[in-house]
Amino acid sequence: MPTKNEILAVRALRNRKTRSDERKFVVEGLKGVDEALSSGWRVHGLYATADSKAPEEWGADRVSTKDMSRMSSLKAPPGILAVMGMPDEGDLDAVVQHPAPFALAVDGISDPGNLGTIIRTADWFGVAGIWVSRDSVDPFNPKVVQATMGAIFRLPIWSVDLPETLHKLSSQGALIQGLELAGQSLWTFEEQAAPASRVAVLGSESHGLSEEVREACSEFIHIPGGGQSESLNASMAAGIVMAAWHATSLSAQEQN
Repeated sequence: MPTKNEILAVRALRNRKTRSDERKFVVEGLKGVDEALSSGWRVHGLYATADSKAPEEWGADRVSTKDMSRMSSLKAPPGILAVMGMPDEGDLDAVVQHPAPFALAVDGISDPGNLGTIIRTADWFGVAGIWVSRDSVDPFNPKVVQATMGAIFRLPIWSVDLPETLHKLSSQGALIQGLELAGQSLWTFEEQAAPASRVAVLGSESHGLSEEVREACSEFIHIPGGGQSESLNASMAAGIVMAAWHATSLSAQEQN
């Protein structure tokens, strides 16, 4: 059984600064924890209630339903919880050498569900990685982690000074494309010869791209539509851009 201090230590990981300082975060639910244990990332703690479906071979510490509720950040705790160590952030220049040279950057995305869905979709399409601005929601926020459905363990994600990082990538030859309504049609761009490496930058639904990020962009693109809505959901827009890139990549592979 976990001690009172252990329970408080897990609860403390709801705080972004605590997660950052300790390089730890929480994963909940059978699928998420299974992905976490298979990832090779460091496990700092593993807890399960008696009525959970945690396999015996996991060796999880048994906790009461009451203690699990104290540790969990969810309204309906699934009864399985792991405390994981964050990975090293690694090489921020990896995109320019990646075999599928396309990455995503998000600027000021505040909704955990949106960021989690973006991460999950990026994993599906084989995106090289995601740069997240420091004023966005934390990628290791419990709600973001939950929404990724395990994809957070398979995709490089970097929390960075986004304008500085984009300028650096641009100087190394990457094409930085900001999404905004005044940009070139995404469909027209995808018909052109693909650049050596590319980063698509998505802003928040309410404010768009920050001025500092706009200045770091090489060009701008937009997603043409035929309806009356003012804008797309951020995760939906990101998914369309990633799908268009992936279709172009498949077409190029078939021609080679």
